[in-house]
Amino acid sequence: MKRDSDHHGEELLSLLITRAGFLSVLAEDGPQDKRSLADTLESSRSTIDRVLRTLVDTQLVTKRNGRYELTLSGRCALEAFERYEQTVRGLADAQELLSMLPADAPLDPVMLSGAAVHTSSPDIPDAVVEQLFTSIQDSETLYGIAPVAIEGQLEAFYDAATAGGTAVEMLVADELTEKLLESPRSREVIIENIQKDEVNVYRGDIPFGFGLWATDDEAGIIVYTDTGVGGVATNENEAAISWVVELFESLQAESNVLTLESILEKYPDETTDD
Repeated sequence: MKRDSDHHGEELLSLLITRAGFLSVLAEDGPQDKRSLADTLESSRSTIDRVLRTLVDTQLVTKRNGRYELTLSGRCALEAFERYEQTVRGLADAQELLSMLPADAPLDPVMLSGAAVHTSSPDIPDAVVEQLFTSIQDSETLYGIAPVAIEGQLEAFYDAATAGGTAVEMLVADELTEKLLESPRSREVIIENIQKDEVNVYRGDIPFGFGLWATDDEAGIIVYTDTGVGGVATNENEAAISWVVELFESLQAESNVLTLESILEKYPDETTDD
């Protein structure tokens, strides 16, 4: 039974590859007669007849009152195929970015479906970081996962994140947290921000080496190399935003909140504004 199902799936995929444009016309323009389809698709009547027979036989299209329209199966198949195409195009666009990650990196392809990809250039090495700062500004909520820090950009990051009163939820890797706290300037920045009501910082295990963030209307990934930031990809797809938020929540559940008391316990000479 599974073999028959697989074979039917392969036939459907093959049909969608060749006839998605045909189905798209019916999806966008509504029911059409043969003459209208021939004019729109600039195809011969014999081609239109042959394609319609196939689409009706596979129950993707039905004929009603002399016109052809998508069935529910046809509409769902077209939408699934368009998502598939978008994901594959996203993966193709992101090949350079993906080459910077290990083969087993736990990255959901939804992050790249329809994404805008930016990779670093020797001429403008900070340009991709600006994409991150632009994304996080003026959002109501920011979720961030940071296994690595952007050298020298910690203060700029928090300034951009909190400038508009954004509620910031940050998860920072344990090892990175210790490294940042060992630096007096970074420690000062962290202390200043965790005292803000709208900022929560957590420390815990992050089992991958790329950064992620999600705002109200955009998600992003930042990829690091031995020489700095290799690139970023941003995505307005709701599925990408949901994936980042859900991943954050699962990791945050196993993490600990970073408090002023815990910092002062280790660095008792640190001063605060209180």
